Amino acid sequence: MSTRRRNGIPIDIRSARKPIPKVNMQKPTEYSQYNVYVTMFKREDGHNVWTMVPLLHPDYKKLKKDGYRVVEKWEKRRVQPTEISDLQLV
Repeated sequence: MSTRRRNGIPIDIRSARKPIPKVNMQKPTEYSQYNVYVTMFKREDGHNVWTMVPLLHPDYKKLKKDGYRVVEKWEKRRVQPTEISDLQLV
């Protein structure tokens, strides 16, 4: 029995659990296909249009033909969430 009751509340005891076999999972090959992204910009009808697209995606070439220009190139794994303490207000 993997649980014991104290005052009617079940308590989990890890050592009493049945051992389960570990399953090694591998990510599919398509998972890491898009590691490099680009930020693109275009001025259209008086509005600034920004977009982000994977560098190897077919839409990248379509956007280049439509007149979008590459502003920056970045890798997905290097992006980290910004903490509020890192922000500097002007």
